[in-house]
Amino acid sequence: MGTVKIRFIERDYFRSAILENSEHLSDQQVEKVLDSIGKTWVDYTFKFFENGSMTITDNDTDLQVPLSELKGASYDFYVKQRIKMIKENLLEKILQSA
Repeated sequence: MGTVKIRFIERDYFRSAILENSEHLSDQQVEKVLDSIGKTWVDYTFKFFENGSMTITDNDTDLQVPLSELKGASYDFYVKQRIKMIKENLLEKILQSA
């Protein structure tokens, strides 16, 4: 498996979620909604290591972000990625032992 780096851009996460769940909003309307929120969106790089450890880097400040500071969409993203990687690891082990 090796090291896996995945970038998480919060605004893109919400944009995709809105577009997937609304057949009545255009791209332009979704952009207007996101602009009107007036939020500072997070931009993180998650680096998952084969031994199960992980680092999170804030791409705006280049500082490490502790897991305990994740909330909302970034925490949801982390949990989904971790579950995906665990499933892949288990499948790999099952296939090796078959």
